[in-house]
Amino acid sequence: MKSLPLKNRVLRAIVKVAWVSALLLLILWLRVFYGSMEAYKTGETLLKENQTIRAITYFDRSLHWYAPVNPYLERAATRLWEIGERAQKEGDLRMARIAFESIRNASYGTTHVFTPGREWIKKAESRINRLAASASHGNDGSAEPWSPKKGPYPHAFWSVAVVLGFLGWVGSVLGFIATVLRNDESNKGVRRRVVVWVFLIVACGALWFAGMVMA
Repeated sequence: MKSLPLKNRVLRAIVKVAWVSALLLLILWLRVFYGSMEAYKTGETLLKENQTIRAITYFDRSLHWYAPVNPYLERAATRLWEIGERAQKEGDLRMARIAFESIRNASYGTTHVFTPGREWIKKAESRINRLAASASHGNDGSAEPWSPKKGPYPHAFWSVAVVLGFLGWVGSVLGFIATVLRNDESNKGVRRRVVVWVFLIVACGALWFAGMVMA
């Protein structure tokens, strides 16, 4: 049996790499989507049990599990906005600020090539400024200004880590696939290179997720 021409072999390898890469990206998207969905559902359960602070924490986690066309991002942001508005009407300015800050910080925290949720950021910042003015004036003398532990803007180092981790993960996956498809090396050489690529996949993936959480 004649071997395929070099051009055909290269094309077949490219098609295989493209299919495997698409599959891996789909698996990754599903993992992020599932994490966002589970966090949102937990937040809803806690909210019904009047555990508002814990509910805010889980809605915030849902927002941090960012993935394109993820419907739970909008739902979590909407629920946090509702919590903030209700708290503001009840005079609990601190709770309102926590809810609005969660929307803004989560949107900034998932910044990579672009910043998602720009409209939510504008709305949240506008409401936060109004709350800050109310607190500084001390409408009833009991409200204390609340200062978030985490600033609204992402940490520069971790923002870079998100981008580098993602690009490194994709490059490592492609390198792993290319190594497996090559058949012109000894088995020992292939195994050694496979181990290196697997290590890089894990390391870059860990850096990517750490960046999303810490940014």
